Amino acid sequence: MIDSELSFNHLTHNEIKIILSVMLFLAIAIFAYLKQQSKVIPLAYRSFFNLTFFKQAIREDNSVNYKMGNLLLLQAFVVLSVCLYYFLGDILSIIYSIRKEIVFLLIFLLVVVWYSFNYIIRIVVSKISARPELSNKINLYNRVFVQTMGVFLLPGALGLYFFPHDIFGVNLQKIAELYVELVLILLLLNKLVQSLLQSFEIKISWFYIFLYLCTLEILPLCVGYQLLVN
Repeated sequence: MIDSELSFNHLTHNEIKIILSVMLFLAIAIFAYLKQQSKVIPLAYRSFFNLTFFKQAIREDNSVNYKMGNLLLLQAFVVLSVCLYYFLGDILSIIYSIRKEIVFLLIFLLVVVWYSFNYIIRIVVSKISARPELSNKINLYNRVFVQTMGVFLLPGALGLYFFPHDIFGVNLQKIAELYVELVLILLLLNKLVQSLLQSFEIKISWFYIFLYLCTLEILPLCVGYQLLVN
């Protein structure tokens, strides 16, 4: 009985390693394709870090860039899911007694649901504030945020699973962990600052700014922090 349980656990470990390897290969393939075929990658991170460029990019946006951006968005979902699984996969698998590959699938679905939920809530907030024209701009900025996050997290995701534990006395995997954590924190903080600047520019009610920041910017930070720490 013990031998069969160990065999089952061993097979599960191998299965999840294969799944994660395939997912990372898919992310790299999408990144390489987009790098060669379009300018959507530099367009995304320049738009995220520069509001002036972001406004210009909105005016010049076309269907080709948007379709390519959907691929970059898929890459971001994959990379973010892989990173979250590294920190939470084993814990969730033990707590809920489910196979690790199912845990990864659930994390991926939650990432997609999180993005979709944010998209819908932003539209609702813009309707409530009687500024429906804002929803498009806000959702496009959140889109480039997720895309940028996927680009910056890709090397960290590779490091989490493929860097050696010890080389010349240095644990490269721990460095990859620190890199991923710093990228998440710095990108989220930058998004918070940029969202404040955008709110000041459009001059909407402070109540709606407070509502927006609490529900869509600060709350996800708090939830994510609790998940990673606990």
